[in-house]
Amino acid sequence: MNIFTQPTDTQKHTLYGSGIFVFVFLILAFWFPDAFREKLGTWTFHILEVFGMFNLMVGLGSVLILLAIAFSPFGNRKLGKEKPEYSWFSWIAMLYSTGMGAGLLLRAVQEPVFYYTHPPRESVLSQGEFALQYTFFHWGLTPWAFYGLFGLVIAYNLYEKNGTILSSSVLEKRLQKTIWATMMDILTIICTLLGVVAAVGLGSRQLLDAAAYWMGLEEIPSNLSIWLVLLVCAVATYSAFLGLSRGIKIISNVNIGLASLLLFFTWIVGSECMVVGMFFKSLGIYLLEFVPMSLNIGDQKVSHSFLTDWTFFYWAFWLAWAPFTGVFMARISKGRTIRQFITGTLIVPALGTFIWFTVFGSNSFGLIESGNTTAESFGSIYSALFNFFSLFPYSSFSNTVSTILIFTFLITSVDSAIFVLSMFTDDGKAEPMRRYRMFWGVSIAMFTIVVILMGKESLLQSASQLLIIFALPFSFLFVGMVFYFLNSVILKKNKQR
Repeated sequence: MNIFTQPTDTQKHTLYGSGIFVFVFLILAFWFPDAFREKLGTWTFHILEVFGMFNLMVGLGSVLILLAIAFSPFGNRKLGKEKPEYSWFSWIAMLYSTGMGAGLLLRAVQEPVFYYTHPPRESVLSQGEFALQYTFFHWGLTPWAFYGLFGLVIAYNLYEKNGTILSSSVLEKRLQKTIWATMMDILTIICTLLGVVAAVGLGSRQLLDAAAYWMGLEEIPSNLSIWLVLLVCAVATYSAFLGLSRGIKIISNVNIGLASLLLFFTWIVGSECMVVGMFFKSLGIYLLEFVPMSLNIGDQKVSHSFLTDWTFFYWAFWLAWAPFTGVFMARISKGRTIRQFITGTLIVPALGTFIWFTVFGSNSFGLIESGNTTAESFGSIYSALFNFFSLFPYSSFSNTVSTILIFTFLITSVDSAIFVLSMFTDDGKAEPMRRYRMFWGVSIAMFTIVVILMGKESLLQSASQLLIIFALPFSFLFVGMVFYFLNSVILKKNKQR
């Protein structure tokens, strides 16, 4: 299909429905910013009160289902007959860069230090070990399980049942042209859009603090963040134009190389022995207490306010990111076995995340305990990383690498989202037309700018409210798709018997 080909009715419905949502949101946010923000806050409060525990159970269920599948004979099944399209390194690099890269730079220091100074409950561990345990909990198995399980559902439907990457393609053929199928696809698009917009909004603010650091200023005009968003989205759109192999893969490989360099540098100039000890202790107790933490029961129970501020927000965030991250995982995983897929989307990235937070977190604790700095200097998610490296030798080198990584990780999050959104609106085609890539590049830029203007100093709050609201209906869709997938697998196995 060339660029001038007329879209089908299904494409029109999906694109028009998504476009109407974007248009209505922009109008409300621009013309009624205060009232709209107040209404978002009210809706968010009620959603968390009623459905917060539901998301916790969905998270635990996702981890257990993936592990059960990985250890079952079904794990030997291959996703497609072809050989893998990408090497292990490039495959993991693209998975990691898309799923979590930008957030790791935002939270590398700030979140472990917050739990270090504000532990959510009592623990037998030391302050530092307990802080890492909760950081592992929020960034470890559960988020990657959301991504991986949704990706597995799509990959199985794509390669085993000759379907497409659209959420509605898991339905029976007779239902795929109904209004319900269109609503499924539109909801998936909205969650994808909101998830990446929140990430770009927060990442652009971190780039703003990076600019302030390099210019030696206390603060710089907040309007500069809008220009940064436009720059990131322009480069990401160009990368999406180039495609997976020429654009997204190359930048992802660069990301993992630079992130590994920064991680190794921090470990070498910091305390190597302390890092190793904390890693194994924190990981061990995290795995031991994972189930009660996931259900918030027993001695691992924390306050409702902590759940609302942290865990509920994170679970909604990861759920909102599951559509585009999961679809992207499915798109690049042809030729892998299901066991390899689960290993690459759950075990390997979670382990990498544990190592990342241990290196940065334990060295942050050491700086505080030695009196070289205070916890308050690591209080901002935007400037904590730069303040951290300014206390180390060769700070110009480490902060230069950090600044580059913030930019490139944002690009890989946005370009993969543009690519996936374009596939959604182009009937699930593996290589969507460029006009769709342009449409979504512009839409993400506009949407992010609106969130920045709405949130101003409370950007994180506005972004989290949007995510929580739209992640709720998607969570029901997610559960339905998983049950449909498990039922299909069981029925197929019974037929073979």
